Amino acid sequence: MRNLPLVTHVIPTLARGGAERIVIELCARLPARGFRTHLLVLYEHGDLWRELRERNIRFTQVGGSFDMRRFDLYRRLSRRIYAEPERRPAIVHSHLYGPDVWTAVARSFHSAGHVISGRCASEPAFLSTLHNVDRDDTSFQRAARRWALRRMDRVITVSKDVQRYAVEDLGVKPDRVTHIDGIIFPSNIPRGTRPFRDVPQFLMVARLEQQKGHETVLQALALVPPPWELRIAGTGSLERDLKEQTERLGIASRVRFLGEIDTVPDELERADLFLFPSRWEGMGLAALEAMAAGVPVLASDLPPLRDVVPSASRLPPDAPAEWRAAITKVLADSNAAVRLAQDSAQAVTRRFDVERVTSEYAKIYRELLNST
Repeated sequence: MRNLPLVTHVIPTLARGGAERIVIELCARLPARGFRTHLLVLYEHGDLWRELRERNIRFTQVGGSFDMRRFDLYRRLSRRIYAEPERRPAIVHSHLYGPDVWTAVARSFHSAGHVISGRCASEPAFLSTLHNVDRDDTSFQRAARRWALRRMDRVITVSKDVQRYAVEDLGVKPDRVTHIDGIIFPSNIPRGTRPFRDVPQFLMVARLEQQKGHETVLQALALVPPPWELRIAGTGSLERDLKEQTERLGIASRVRFLGEIDTVPDELERADLFLFPSRWEGMGLAALEAMAAGVPVLASDLPPLRDVVPSASRLPPDAPAEWRAAITKVLADSNAAVRLAQDSAQAVTRRFDVERVTSEYAKIYRELLNST
């Protein structure tokens, strides 16, 4: 086992998110494909450490709180990446903004040190998975992201739309970008073919942030006659604003804010209709997992979803009137919605299968190792 190449993944936190879940699955499944794994977590936040321990995934907390000194974070991360030879990773795989930037900084300073000193040592291969189209970056973040990704040996994108973003917006050379579908985690409690409940249950699973478009659904539902109930899972900076909006619209008694939950499969089994009004996405993981569970879905008409979500179920973002009409149509013929959902479930599950995607990552790792 010691002779197997070590892949070190770097993520910001252990909060529950799509990128973090993909990383955990890769760390758990890569040893069966000939790789050791180690997970570096930049900041002390999130509760996924329990799952890491249960699944025997080796991980290290690099830093502490978000306000720790940046130089201390860089120094600790650099020591992990450029450890003594027997502990040094063969591949450093970063995910999301902070890890991309800090691993690129570590690589740049280390390379500069070798140029000055004239010493040479084994250099890991560096790659990043780009999980999203980050339309809300500040100008500084965009510049830092471009700088970091251009210093990667390979950039993996979770959809064709993210691939275009990497090349056209971030300036990554096309021959360094590879598209590998993201991973979905099908519910072990599928919804099945049961009819809608007497009080139809609508579900949203998303961070409470501007990107996710919750206000569009709330405005639409204010015009949909009861009975219905909306359950919203997730936390974020807009929680107070969204709760106040439900009160202004007169629907607060029918909307439940669940907070951050680890019972999404139970919520999908309970749901009659999944609503996904995002303004932009890299992949649309939550909508795809709802589809894999056989839940009827209405989703924004976004590039990464166009070859997965049926056209009749896609709607423009920020168009409450069209969302109201679509929801009303589903309620008027819920049996048709259930049939369409069942037809789509198996195809989605096959395309985003965790074993297939892990094997594609292993293939990329071997290509990088063979080229160094």
